[in-house]
Amino acid sequence: MRTSLHGDLMRPGYELVKEQIFFRKELRERVLWAIKIRWVFAVLALAGLAVAAPMGLDLPVFPLAAVCAAVLLYNAAFARAARWIEGIDPSEVRPFTLFAHCQISCDLAAVFVAVWLSGGMSSPFLIFALFHIILAGILLPPASTFAYVGAALLLTAVTALAQQLPQLGLPPVSPRLPTCELPGHLGSVVFQYLIFAGAVVFSAFLTTSIRAGLRTKGRNLLRISKELEASNARLIALYEMVKEIGRHSGLKELLDSATRHAANLMGVRACSIKLLDEQKRYLEFAATYGLSEDYLSQGKLDLSKSPINREIIEGKSHVIGRIDEKDYFQYPENIEREGISSMLCLPLRGNNMTLGVFCIYGDRYYLFGEDDVEFFGLMSDLTGIAIERVKWDLTKSWFMAKAAHNLRAPIGAVLSMVKLVRKGYLGPVNDKQAETLERCEVRMGMLADLISDLLRIGKERTEMGKSELRPVAAEEILGKLEPMFRDQALQKGIEMNVETRGSGLWVLADANLLDDLFANLISNAVKYTPPGGTVKVFLGMEGDNQVRFEVADTGIGISKEDLPKLFSEFFRTEAAKELVEEGTGLGLVIVKEILDRLGGKIHVESEVGKGTRMSCLIPASRPA
Repeated sequence: MRTSLHGDLMRPGYELVKEQIFFRKELRERVLWAIKIRWVFAVLALAGLAVAAPMGLDLPVFPLAAVCAAVLLYNAAFARAARWIEGIDPSEVRPFTLFAHCQISCDLAAVFVAVWLSGGMSSPFLIFALFHIILAGILLPPASTFAYVGAALLLTAVTALAQQLPQLGLPPVSPRLPTCELPGHLGSVVFQYLIFAGAVVFSAFLTTSIRAGLRTKGRNLLRISKELEASNARLIALYEMVKEIGRHSGLKELLDSATRHAANLMGVRACSIKLLDEQKRYLEFAATYGLSEDYLSQGKLDLSKSPINREIIEGKSHVIGRIDEKDYFQYPENIEREGISSMLCLPLRGNNMTLGVFCIYGDRYYLFGEDDVEFFGLMSDLTGIAIERVKWDLTKSWFMAKAAHNLRAPIGAVLSMVKLVRKGYLGPVNDKQAETLERCEVRMGMLADLISDLLRIGKERTEMGKSELRPVAAEEILGKLEPMFRDQALQKGIEMNVETRGSGLWVLADANLLDDLFANLISNAVKYTPPGGTVKVFLGMEGDNQVRFEVADTGIGISKEDLPKLFSEFFRTEAAKELVEEGTGLGLVIVKEILDRLGGKIHVESEVGKGTRMSCLIPASRPA
């Protein structure tokens, strides 16, 4: 059994049903809740019997009191058993189901003894049998519920028959008790029995139907939740793969890392990357994972003798469900010896050309579906870009930007689907389901923010993102941002002061870059300052040749140990994570790179618990 992300997605439906923790929890809670209710009912019943005689109700008080005492006795035994059963793993359903059976069986027996003692079909206690049928319908499978229905109707029929046989000594119902007695004794009993039987059967049917509907919705919600979880895990794992292979400056290390990650993410037996030679006539294994040395010893693959590899190089993807169906390969006997049953091969592309072939190999027939082709295609494209980056000495940021660009669309699609489900457009959802979907939505939103920051960094690091610098009025940029952040500070209960000293504060920059610089620093100050704190923003000249932009706050502060790591990608202090869960750890990276681009500098002063001051010096300019 494969323990991969791919394997989790391919699990059969019954495993999803087994994992419906919500219904296990419901069963566990209700069987323990019934014990508490039973204490209350038994005490109230004894109190009712105590006042029955003064009220003129002719009831067999002592026999009924004995029934209540028996209920209290076996409920004490159930309470003792509950201490043991609470320690059982909630995933073990059988003990709780048996416990529910024991309680419902004992209660029905007690009810029908009370019915027998208080007048049979005319007894006011008969209605309590209906409550236990409903409880069985909620907690137990339909077959068990209707088994209790049959038992209840049988006992009721025996009681009704006993009413017609005086020799059995059935106690008559008190004429002062509220009953449904009708003229004509036999007809009355039959009529009452049919009404009761109809109520019991209808209640059981209605309860089990509602329960089945709730379980169906639960399964659907669980399926959606698991798909979101698996998609999110895949995307995060892919992102980790992107980071991992992005650290390698050597081609061999990068290719080995890519094949290893691809095999693990896709949950397959093996993986390989074959690169084209310079003449584009041969494919040669550049990296493999899970393949034997014998398989690799075949050497170069001649494209003229391998039509399938030739088609892949030309841009066509190939999903082979059964390796042995056709004459696909130049060395089919080698593939059979490796235990390979199915294969997915895609062209490995750079930005401008096909570099080779990326393949994953499965040990089962027809292992790969459309989703696998799409996901592996994204993985293949990212790997191709990384290879080209190393070959041409591209920067790491280009690869990250490409990855983020490809990830944004599926994240957006998943986030839209979650919103549709949560808002009820695809059917009603209850409060617990809505809460779960809302949590998914928040997590996906955080991932979308991360991707947006990566795209922004990638854009600024590439030549395409390096727009022309020209004189920009810094006070105008700050003036546009001030109302937005002032509102945010006001809503959080933070005092915000903005001081602009002087006029004509021109810097050589790009308006968007300067906007990002100011916005990131002010946003961080507001975000990490608790209510009641203060944020101060200053913009003015520093000497004759520099503009100072400074943001000071009374927030959580930064420790001396964390200051050197402050401008590292994805770094967030522990205090920041505790105060605000959302965050990508890229805001200050963007600030630093913008300042580098503008020829500026940043200085940070901070003390834990007292606040932080960030001062930026940007070369001044003259208006155009």
